[in-house]
Amino acid sequence: MLHKRSRENLSMKWIIPLLFFICSITYMYNYYKYVCKSNYDYPFQDPTLPIDIRLDNLMSLLTPEEKIDMLWMGATTADGELPNLSVPRLNIRGYSWMGQGYVYRSASNGCNINCYSSVIDGNVSVLPQGTGIASTWNKNLIFQSGIMISDESMAIQYNYKNKSIDYKTGASSVINIARDPRWGRVPETYGECPILTGEIAVAFNKGIMGYAKLEDTELEYGIYKVIPVMRHFVDYDGPDDGRFSFNAIISDNDLRTTYLPVWKKLIDEKAIVGVMSSISAVNGIPSAANKYLLNDVLRNEWNFTGYVISDCDPMGDIQKSFHYTATLEQAVAISVSSGNDINCGQEFKFLHKAISDGFVNFDTINLAIRRGLHSRFLSGNFDPIGTDPYSSIPYSIVDSIEHKLLTKQIVSESIVLLQNPKQILPFNLTKIKQIAVIGPSSNDITVQAHTYHGTPSKWITTLDGIQLIASKYNINVVHTWGASRKNTSDEDFQHAIELSNESDIILFVGGLDESFEEEDTDRNTLQLPGGQLELIKLLMKLNKPFAILIISGSPISEPYIINENSAALLWISYFGQSGDAIADILFGLSIPSGCLPFTIPINTSQLLPIDDYSMNKSPGRTYRYLDYIKAPPLFPFGYGLSYSKFKMNSKLNIYPNRINNLDTDIIANINIINQGPFHAQFVTQLYYEFPNSTVVELPIRELLQFNKTLFKINEQKTISFTFRIRNIPYSNRQQIPGIINFWIGNSRDKYAQSTLLIDFDS
Repeated sequence: MLHKRSRENLSMKWIIPLLFFICSITYMYNYYKYVCKSNYDYPFQDPTLPIDIRLDNLMSLLTPEEKIDMLWMGATTADGELPNLSVPRLNIRGYSWMGQGYVYRSASNGCNINCYSSVIDGNVSVLPQGTGIASTWNKNLIFQSGIMISDESMAIQYNYKNKSIDYKTGASSVINIARDPRWGRVPETYGECPILTGEIAVAFNKGIMGYAKLEDTELEYGIYKVIPVMRHFVDYDGPDDGRFSFNAIISDNDLRTTYLPVWKKLIDEKAIVGVMSSISAVNGIPSAANKYLLNDVLRNEWNFTGYVISDCDPMGDIQKSFHYTATLEQAVAISVSSGNDINCGQEFKFLHKAISDGFVNFDTINLAIRRGLHSRFLSGNFDPIGTDPYSSIPYSIVDSIEHKLLTKQIVSESIVLLQNPKQILPFNLTKIKQIAVIGPSSNDITVQAHTYHGTPSKWITTLDGIQLIASKYNINVVHTWGASRKNTSDEDFQHAIELSNESDIILFVGGLDESFEEEDTDRNTLQLPGGQLELIKLLMKLNKPFAILIISGSPISEPYIINENSAALLWISYFGQSGDAIADILFGLSIPSGCLPFTIPINTSQLLPIDDYSMNKSPGRTYRYLDYIKAPPLFPFGYGLSYSKFKMNSKLNIYPNRINNLDTDIIANINIINQGPFHAQFVTQLYYEFPNSTVVELPIRELLQFNKTLFKINEQKTISFTFRIRNIPYSNRQQIPGIINFWIGNSRDKYAQSTLLIDFDS
């Protein structure tokens, strides 16, 4: 007789296979029942089914080899294909996890299919660089630019017929904080402020992702129009020299207060799907293998549900540069296990051997591909061809008149007026007979395109724009390059002086180009390179109406120009296609309304070493931590003038101005009047500080909210902001109860201010 336990073991031995057999029969019955009733071969192809059901079905159909092949992205073929990302036996067409060659790189001037590939001819709309986008301080305008970008991307996607790959993703904005103005990729960022960067990034992403309105929380059609891949999580803020082996030492406080908040905001606002891990290491751990950042923070703490992709080709540096692992197989294993799902590059091919060597199990592979495939479902990649609601966007919208006007408006609103003694600007069209346009950047498209850019149907240089307006008013335009950005040659100085002497007004257009600041290239000075300043000094001595336009993606500091106070001074980032917008500003056909997205220091002696990631070490980094007494800026973050005079027509009212509950709704409002003489826009910036704070790790001051508003001449408006103290960043670590100072102005200049008292006993 069998022992009771033996009988039970025997029963279990038969029950488990029997249950498995029954489940298999049930699944196959339901599957064939589905196929018989459906127009689709497999449930994952049916867009009427819930995504989780479709995803489960697809995961059950893919082989281990196919799953691993989908986790890496090599170079495209000559006709733009990525063969390893398609599965012909399941009729799965190709897909790009990042779409660099086909979808705009927004903050990098907008790069479409013609940036890297010749598989389609045609032109696209080209936006300003990232700092130019941010200097508009106009969220609604940037939201519209995102719609424009994605419209053109989808028009190209669905009008290029001879392909079998979906390009519905794009390497989008660089949202790293521009903590050091010498970093070569500052031009691609939205500046030095986490608040401004977050607001601009959310606006742009919502525009390209398919939200009908900026304030919406759900996609218009329930499908992503374009998926933005945001760069670079989280420490890539310079130096660029040696970046593939650089280790950023960052305190947890600086991570939480400076480097991470933008990413969390994008997740909270449903404005991010793809995250690109960084190149460098953080505190000794390569970013693409940093489990704390990629898994513990990004997913477990913030509930991020998208996918993480590596930057292109640094995966091998985990082993060869950082020496974090002994072999490449270990490197790819630790990367995917840490939460880096996709490899931009081909190193993840080694996952096959990493599995066989026992460095990673297939459950980890399944998790990584599942996260990526979930995003592919949300992009419509597995839906029937022709069902994408964005497939009907006509090709005629690409580089259209409407888009030209929008890009021109963005350029116009990005221009920052820094100085305007004696109201030199705008130039009076009725009193000018001849204008001298001098400078190496006046007729050079390399200061418009910069890095990662598409090609418009026409590049309009600053000189082109001036000549277009001048011709309508019978104004003669003379031009020469004058000085070089590359060397100190004075060979054209005399010619420039002669032309200027003969003219009624002088415009100098200079600055930098991408040879001075770009990927792999940092600066060691904030001054104008070559012979530009020397020529400017000579032109100043002519005592003629003189304006200087600086084109750069990051701060240029020349205190001499400011101290002389004899020339108008404007700054603009690398501005894309629309130089005619600059001409409109110079002649008063448009009014400057841009504000600086960064601080302009007096010189580099005010800066910490570029490889020091500390924010609060004296004299402090960025306006948030900068000691204005020890290191007064040449121009502060948020600074920008207008041709029109704006006056604070009331005090800053804070209501209530005394609270005992941190969840009380606070309203801050101020009345502003435009005293003329132009219709103009004004950026109202609300800042705060805890004046009695002793928490040195926290910012001294910070932007809270901002608003850009159009005022007619003599029009007054009340601008209001609503907030809660609990929602002020880091308020839980401040001296509460206590007082908070608020002001309207920029990060340094307080046009109107008020105080709020927190008293729990009141």
